[in-house]
Amino acid sequence: MKRPFSLPTLFSLANIIRGAKPDILHSHSSIDSWLIAISGQFLGVPIVRSRHVKIPIRNHIFNRWLYAKAPRRILTSGHGIAQMVSEQVGIPLEKIKSIPAGVDFRRFDFNISGEKIRKELGVNPHQPLIGKIAVIRGWKGYDYFVDSAPLVLKKFPEARFVIVGDGPGYQSICSRVKNHGLEKSIFVLGHREDIPEIMAALDIHCVASFAVEGTTQVIPQAFAMKTPVVSTRMDSIIPILGNGERGILVDLKNSQDMADGIIHILNNPESAKVRVEKAYTFCKKELSADNMMDQTIAVYMDVLNESHS
Repeated sequence: MKRPFSLPTLFSLANIIRGAKPDILHSHSSIDSWLIAISGQFLGVPIVRSRHVKIPIRNHIFNRWLYAKAPRRILTSGHGIAQMVSEQVGIPLEKIKSIPAGVDFRRFDFNISGEKIRKELGVNPHQPLIGKIAVIRGWKGYDYFVDSAPLVLKKFPEARFVIVGDGPGYQSICSRVKNHGLEKSIFVLGHREDIPEIMAALDIHCVASFAVEGTTQVIPQAFAMKTPVVSTRMDSIIPILGNGERGILVDLKNSQDMADGIIHILNNPESAKVRVEKAYTFCKKELSADNMMDQTIAVYMDVLNESHS
């Protein structure tokens, strides 16, 4: 599926659907949604559409069909995205279900040690280690995270920072670190598979997104690992952080406020521990992968019951 519409791809997909005879088709991106919507409508298979990002939707006849007519339900990864879809395309909120990203507690276990990562970075147990794990792209706010580092270092000169991820902004962020003269304080690791171990090594995990974001997967992962979170006030993130009860909320595009949030946690380890425990309890109850799957399957069952009634 190299583009949203292609006749050869559409015919191939239709043949796959005819052979598999699925009860439901579930699409996830702008690339697959048109092809699945057309195939599902033509073959009479109910469709569920997911929307993971808060990118504005143009309200024209084709998008109204794609969101309001073709799918039986819209799933979003956050309440902010659900509200946007409802307002911009005119879909009743009861047709939209918000299901946040879930975390696998079998993989993200707070008993995992981060000692190996700290040794790799040359960071001793007494040095604060602050990290950001995400695909490196503009709206993830990496520039503001890097710019917050010198402000933290004024108060905690022994602190170290780590950036984990790859993406279109990788070279740009490497250059920014170098231009700030922060090569000895900020480690840029690129793509890694050992995220639980890295999360275990962190004293704080930061989310600096200022647009598009749903409920980023790393927040439930940090909750599961009992790693304190500092995050920007994105619509879909505020409820996950309990309006500040489960993490520190900071202003968008504001390096000083992010630095202040980091410093607050470093200066107040006891209050940070209280937030971490609240976050873990909430995550265990609401943000497990099993809970995410149960909610998704419940939507599938509702759609099937409607189809058969």
